[in-house]
This record gives sequence, structure tokens and C-alpha cells, in this order.
Amino acid sequence: MTTSAEPIRIGLALGGGAVRGTAHIGVLEVLEKAGLEPAILTGTSAGALVGALYAAGATAAEISAHAHSLRWARLVRPARTRKALFDTRHLAAFLDELLDGRDFDQLIRPFAAVACDLTTGARVVMRDGPVSTAVLASAAIPGVFPPVMRDDRMLVDGGLVDMVPARLARDLGADIVVAVDVSGPLPRRPPTTLVHVMVAVSALQPGGTSRLSEEADLVLSPQVDGYAFWELSRITEFEQAGRAAAEHALPLLTALTSTAAVRREWERTRPGDPHA
Repeated sequence: MTTSAEPIRIGLALGGGAVRGTAHIGVLEVLEKAGLEPAILTGTSAGALVGALYAAGATAAEISAHAHSLRWARLVRPARTRKALFDTRHLAAFLDELLDGRDFDQLIRPFAAVACDLTTGARVVMRDGPVSTAVLASAAIPGVFPPVMRDDRMLVDGGLVDMVPARLARDLGADIVVAVDVSGPLPRRPPTTLVHVMVAVSALQPGGTSRLSEEADLVLSPQVDGYAFWELSRITEFEQAGRAAAEHALPLLTALTSTAAVRREWERTRPGDPHA
């Protein structure tokens, strides 16, 4: 049996987890080398940033280089407002520069980010307009970073409503959905400051694991609990955790892709139902 030439569309749903989100880079690196690059990306918080950059055409190596250049002191400053501890204007400019001012319709691959409407608690899917403000909104941890006004809505961290947007990847047309969850467990070293506490709390989402197993074909959970959500100095370790999780799952993902291709061809060529 020959299979259809149309490739199986892998959807990659990248979850929130602050600096732990750099584990997504390791996952992308393994998928690139295996020739299984995702055709569709969705993301929340840190996952939205990595997903947006990949959707814009950056390679895993290029995203890694950007990540290793990050310094909190350059991106955020103490806020002069009662809405948050930090001002994110420098971070907003940095994101816009990384994404070259793109709107969603200028991306190479389909991408969507998730945020939470602070006034209604509703899940908000962002698929149009400037990509940088969507990423900033998706990562706006309440109390740490200020809410982002977008389309007349006050938006905050998407992790409050959808930590790993797997179903969204399916909705965008993915044949196979791979979810990458870097939200837990909590770090072995307890938080020591108010910011650390707030970042850790933002990653808590009861019931998320069971939901993901229903919404995704494959769930990757990189072993990232050895380090905390805020440790930029551990990016190398987080990337390696992502690579290890993806390499372990690669045989299964390859099999899922092959099975999906065979099923598509079977559905395309099967004789019509004589009773229809």
C-alpha cells in the first residue's frame, strides 16, 4: 500500500513554566534532527514564546542562543505602579525585536497563544494581531508582571486557564498532538522570595495531567524539578531535560506518525459502504 504524499501534521503544545520552558528548546532540537518538525504550534506563557519564535522560522539552535543571552536585569525593572512588581516595557521591546514585529498572519507555521481575561476568567485564544503582545499577555504572571491590554481585554498568564494547550493544537488541524508539560513538580529547593512564591504558584494547575492524557496523543514531561522556575543559570540543564524526554519518546512518535499516515491512506482508498 502506498501512502498519501501529504505529510502528517504534528502539533506541538508547549506549556508554561517560566525558565523551565527552555526545556521546549531541547524537544524541538530532537524533533528537527529526526525530521519530525511540528507543523502547528500552540503555547502558554514560556511555551508561547518558544512556540512563537519557532513559528516565525527560528531554529532550535537560534532560540537556544537567544535564551542563553537573557538577563532579568535587562528585561524587567521595578514597577512604578500598583498592578505589578515589575515593569515589562523592556521585555515587550525585546519580544518585538525577536519576532521582527510580525503579526500572526506573517508567521511561517500556524501558531496560537493562550491568555486569561482578568475581568471574566475566560480562556482567550490569540491568533491575530501582533505576536509579541500575545506572548507578553500569555506570560503575564499576576502580581509579578502587569496585565496586557489587547483587543479591549485585560489579559494575564494563560496558565491560569490552560497550562498546556493540547486541544487547541488539534483544533488548528494537527493530526498528532504532542504536549510538553514543564509545570511540575515544584522545585526541590523551596522559594525564598515573594516573586519566587508567586511564580511557583502560577504553575499549579490541579487535574492538568489527566486532562492532557485525554487531549494529546503523546505527553512529554521533562525532568525539570531539580531546579527552580526562575533559574536562568540552569538553561543548559533544562534544555538537556527536554532533549532526554524527546529522545525517549521518539520511537513512539515515529510509530504514531507512521500509523496516522497508513490510516489516512486506508480511509482515502477504502471501498464505499454498500449499505450507505
